[in-house]
Amino acid sequence: MKKILTLLSISFLMFMFGRLTTGVNQDATEENIEISTSYIIEGDYIQSDIDYQSEAVYIKSTYKPNMSTSKIKHLLIYINGLCEHYNLNYNLVKSVISTESGWNYKAKSGAGAKGLMQIMKACATDYKTPHSEMYDPYVNVTIGIKYLSKLTKRFEDTQTALVAYNEGPRHAERYKREYIDNSRYVHKVMTNFLTFEPMEGLAYND
Repeated sequence: MKKILTLLSISFLMFMFGRLTTGVNQDATEENIEISTSYIIEGDYIQSDIDYQSEAVYIKSTYKPNMSTSKIKHLLIYINGLCEHYNLNYNLVKSVISTESGWNYKAKSGAGAKGLMQIMKACATDYKTPHSEMYDPYVNVTIGIKYLSKLTKRFEDTQTALVAYNEGPRHAERYKREYIDNSRYVHKVMTNFLTFEPMEGLAYND
């Protein structure tokens, strides 16, 4: 009888310990899911008053790119004009640049992506532009904005479009919703998005 009671006691303690451990993991998982699915980024262009000088100062001080504040300012003006033309969220583009290159126009990835928006050779070719020109900030953002705008129109939400931008459209089409919502790349872009405009362009899910 004592052995049975002892076994029951041990089993109960192990059960409770398992519940406590599982509870912590579930809470953490639910928190991660809440972070990724509680809001979405509006992909379309939003008309607003923009303080280009303040934004340029912020980018220069935060990312320390090898560009003057004046050049960053005029690049931002150019980016906003393209975003309006191609109906793309201006803050989204800034967030992608921050995530992809940290505003280093000379950045190059191990896979060969170049410049501010990390344009691959195949993408440059699709837009009939030499890949060697991707270190030119103006050429780079032109191709990047065209491509990202195309993706936001192709996919039903901005998160999926971002995964397509990062990993390729064919991969994004095959991924399940859970993968899209918990993509580390998407989380990084969203985090950068909130540093530029905490409320503008942000739609909350019910």
